[in-house]
Amino acid sequence: MKTMKKLTSAAFAVVILAMSTVTANAACTSTAGYWASHPGAWCVQTVMLGCLPYTQAEEIAIMQQSTSGDKTYSLAAQVIAAELNVYCAGANSSCVAAAISDANTWLCAHPVGSGVTSNSAEWKQVKAAYNTLTDYNEGRLCAPRCRS
Repeated sequence: MKTMKKLTSAAFAVVILAMSTVTANAACTSTAGYWASHPGAWCVQTVMLGCLPYTQAEEIAIMQQSTSGDKTYSLAAQVIAAELNVYCAGANSSCVAAAISDANTWLCAHPVGSGVTSNSAEWKQVKAAYNTLTDYNEGRLCAPRCRS
């Protein structure tokens, strides 16, 4: 019986150790603010937003733009962060793939800088995708938030 307890305890310890190793190595997400201020962490030089490619410098400018008057900047910042979280950080994207696609489709029709306001019918079409992307980038969905 003593041998069985030792084996059970040892097996339990191995499982706990394995779980902590997986957690420590799990890919995680970062916010648009992180990506805007850490260009060295980017693994790509361009990201497609809607139907247009943007350079890293352009994307950083988009993420730093005031979003109070034009929600296309808000959405674009979340799309950029989500795509960088997937491509560069290797974060699980199973819960956000549809939102990224929906946001990019919407951005084709409403390019960055097109002046969509927060109370417009256009913004209401994509607000759910925006909220999903924000939650994902904040680590509240299928990938944890990085400690950054």
